[in-house]
Amino acid sequence: MLTLFYRLPRLTVLVLLVIIAGGLGAMMTLGRQEDPTLTERYGWVLTTLPGADAERMEALVTDPIESGIRELAEVDEVQSVSRANVSQVGVKLEDDLTGTEVDNAWTLIRQKVEAARPGLPAGASAPETTRAYIGAATILVSLVWEGEGEPQLAVMARMAQDLEDVFTNLDGTEETDIYGLPEEEIRVILDPDALAAAGLNIQSAAALVSGADAKAPAGQMRSGRSTIGVEVGGELTSISRIREVPLVQLSDGSAIRVGDVAEVIKGFKTPPEVMNYNNNKRSVTVGAFIQPGLRGDVWSARARKAVAEFAATAPRDIAVLTVFDQSIYTEARLNGLAKNLGFSAVIVFAVLFFIMGWRAALIVGTALPLTICLVLILFNIFGMPLHQMSVTGLVIALGLLIDNAIVVVDKYEQKRARGTAKLDAIEQSLKHLMGPLFASTLTTALAFAPIALMAGPSGEFIGMIGISVIFSVVTSLLIAMTLIPAMAGWFDRVRTPGEKRRWWRDGISFNILSDGYRWTVGAVLHFPPLGIMLGLVPAFIGFYLGGSLPMQFFPQTERDQFQLDLTLSPEASIEETLEATGRATELLLAYPQIKSVNWTLGEGAPRVYYNAFSNQNGVSGYAAGWVQLTDTQATHEILPEIQRHMRHEFPQAQFLTLPYEQGPPIDAPIGFYFSGDDLNVLSQLGDQARRILAATPGVTYTQASLLLGAPKITFEADEAAAAIAGQRL
Repeated sequence: MLTLFYRLPRLTVLVLLVIIAGGLGAMMTLGRQEDPTLTERYGWVLTTLPGADAERMEALVTDPIESGIRELAEVDEVQSVSRANVSQVGVKLEDDLTGTEVDNAWTLIRQKVEAARPGLPAGASAPETTRAYIGAATILVSLVWEGEGEPQLAVMARMAQDLEDVFTNLDGTEETDIYGLPEEEIRVILDPDALAAAGLNIQSAAALVSGADAKAPAGQMRSGRSTIGVEVGGELTSISRIREVPLVQLSDGSAIRVGDVAEVIKGFKTPPEVMNYNNNKRSVTVGAFIQPGLRGDVWSARARKAVAEFAATAPRDIAVLTVFDQSIYTEARLNGLAKNLGFSAVIVFAVLFFIMGWRAALIVGTALPLTICLVLILFNIFGMPLHQMSVTGLVIALGLLIDNAIVVVDKYEQKRARGTAKLDAIEQSLKHLMGPLFASTLTTALAFAPIALMAGPSGEFIGMIGISVIFSVVTSLLIAMTLIPAMAGWFDRVRTPGEKRRWWRDGISFNILSDGYRWTVGAVLHFPPLGIMLGLVPAFIGFYLGGSLPMQFFPQTERDQFQLDLTLSPEASIEETLEATGRATELLLAYPQIKSVNWTLGEGAPRVYYNAFSNQNGVSGYAAGWVQLTDTQATHEILPEIQRHMRHEFPQAQFLTLPYEQGPPIDAPIGFYFSGDDLNVLSQLGDQARRILAATPGVTYTQASLLLGAPKITFEADEAAAAIAGQRL
């Protein structure tokens, strides 16, 4: 059985062809994405209440929602932030939840939020529950205003929605999003004098207009044969309809309508809540996300074609720019794997050629592509896409793929040199090596098993490294015990007694190294503690040198981009934020290594990296974005200088320029909490901690989630006087 593949050449050739064809087929069909797909265990609930300060938001909105969510066993952590007008409750699910369990957990969260909704104060918006998609956009396209004068926001908004429809209709699109979309509104500008002459005030007029928007069913009309729904016509569907809403019915049958006492105009919300800028030009960005497990390069090619067709119909003053294409980075990672494999194959062949001769180099080198093909076939069978972690696992395993083949070929050559027949040499070699090679392979597989079996987000992210290595070492053992000895027998040569050693045939031999190796082995066998001591020496040296290396579990990624994060004071308006980002863009574009600067104001920026997302929606003093550089090296060269520059230029703000890093998303490298019931004490402790941290070398900024003393204006009104004046508070 051990010599089956040598004795049946047709079977061996067939297996080789199947492995090669299967590997190439898997390479063409496997899903390709930049990063692993992570389960949506993070999210938040966003609620707004115009006019409410942070304390009122906490008491009336945040607490009821947070209390309901905390009742769920599936929820691991709840963190809430209450600001003026905005309540945001962050939710993190248990790490051991997977698949449908996560979907069910989010369903329960929505039910709890909906149950708390009736208890929210009047005027509060419907709580919006968002599951944070952990992943970068596959493509981002910006519609940039290039014309003179004010941007035509209506045209840009309509084009953005049309482009979103284009992406939605592409096969394989998971979801789409629009960033910086201006919000349309209809404003009713009342004339106070005309309103007073009609005997109305602003509150009553607003109530009449709101009541005229008939949306609810009025009932049903039933007969013996059918039931027909009844509705009241008059829904507010146009400006003219709003102008015709009656406010006061006169005795002569006529009426005072909205158009008689007010101007009704259609426009965009002022001030805007969100804005988007590309190199200081107003823009609207449309993002699309591909479904997991698909080939990102194929989908992106179709998307680029669709964008080109869309751009051909765009107005002259609006540029359609692809500001981010994830397939470029995905292809770079996969091309890096191909280069590594190619270099590895060349190095393996060169080293083996000089050490063991050309035949051994050719046979052992064959194990490398065959093992990779088998691993790709296994990826395809188990539905595992190619991404940075699976590629990393293959690169790690490159040094392990040929070990078994080298041992088998070397043992076979030794048997043949002693005059053993080919068939016997194969059988004896495999019998002798079966146990040791299986044990060494099992040891390696078990060493990486904890990574492959790791649960939670960390396991989803790095688990493929362990799986790739396990697949690689197991398939390399399979190749070494079947195909490699068969090829060694086929490519064997005729040996003659007393023949001279030829380096191209038998490899180069260094007597001093061979003698030294034999002496070392003999000394260790004679005195075993010597072997232990020799093995401990490099270990101690490694531990000593390791202490001088920087400690970072998730390293900075090699990327020609870095992220921007700007936070102004709580009372800052979006106009102040726009002024700050405009000035920052001018400063950044002065660096020759920077190609473009993209900002999103009032909400999180489009995601160009899987763990870079923000949930600062509704905060007018917040802006986020990213910078596109000329190359990856520029990030390392200029980023520290830019951080110092921006900190000096914007002393009134927290301005962060951060590289993209691997691992789960975090708010800051260091974070800790004080808990208690007295907000003043908590605020004092937070200020003390910030002062200590600010004096620590290497700390750029400190920030406390509790902020007391935010400026506000309080009117102490006389309720009785207001009632006499016909006003209510």
